[in-house]
Amino acid sequence: MFLENKKIAFITAGHENIGSTRQRVYRISKELIKRGYSVSINENLKQADILIFQKSDYKFLKKNFFKYLFSNKFIVFDVDDMYVGNYLKLVKYSDLVIAGSKYLADFYKQYNQNISVLDDALDVTDENIELKKNFNLKNPKIGWFGTTKNLPIVENLHINNLKTITRDGDIEWNRETVDYDIQKFDLMCIPQEKTPVGLSKGNCRMLKALYLGVAVLASDIPPYIELAELINYPKEFIVKDGEDWNKKIEKIKSDEIKFEFDFVQARKKLFDIYSICSRTDFWLKIVDESYKEKNISQHIKKLLHL
Repeated sequence: MFLENKKIAFITAGHENIGSTRQRVYRISKELIKRGYSVSINENLKQADILIFQKSDYKFLKKNFFKYLFSNKFIVFDVDDMYVGNYLKLVKYSDLVIAGSKYLADFYKQYNQNISVLDDALDVTDENIELKKNFNLKNPKIGWFGTTKNLPIVENLHINNLKTITRDGDIEWNRETVDYDIQKFDLMCIPQEKTPVGLSKGNCRMLKALYLGVAVLASDIPPYIELAELINYPKEFIVKDGEDWNKKIEKIKSDEIKFEFDFVQARKKLFDIYSICSRTDFWLKIVDESYKEKNISQHIKKLLHL
């Protein structure tokens, strides 16, 4: 592997309580360090062979991005939301772009052809956490969790008796307790708008709830549909555009829509694909392959100029 003995530095303005930074910087870094790689966050940039710029504050990123752009370092831009404007410069001039969804990768391909998709690992504090033991869909406790930025999407649906897990929500979001708070509910609603911003999202919240053993009602955006198909999740629990969420919930409560799903088997499959170990394996594969191609390309160019 070309990355062996290479120094890797992540650059981000985010912190561990920000989901994308936790998933795509801190957790991957910790796993890489466990495997013996030399990894730092916002340190040792001059000594690093590979620089990973994670989407965060542009002013924070741009100084080092353009400082090292014409160096012999391998530059990666990791982005899992629809970021445009000045961020397109980072997309365009990176040696590799890692996108959080296929929609996002397809969008950025007009600026950079060297792009790979890496969806998030399971965002749970303990991958061995027990499944929720019992649920009651005849009289369900209905919830939603996420950042306050996404709260208007669910508020606009006016879902009856829905409680939120978020900052200043019905339950305060806390990284250490959120998994157990989610398991207090019987049904999680995860709506998403079919806008470029919404379609750029990954499957991380649906993935998290199902891994914890909580049934999910989710919008029919591709990442949710694909996840449902992967684990044979009931297609009736994917909500189409224009469908009334309250009516859908009433049909679930009355057993008109039946919930037949094997959480145990689904969890095994989800772990195989989305554990932090598996996601780091894939991260290494795509970075290593791209790094190798760049090195070969640079070597050929040098030979041509001799």
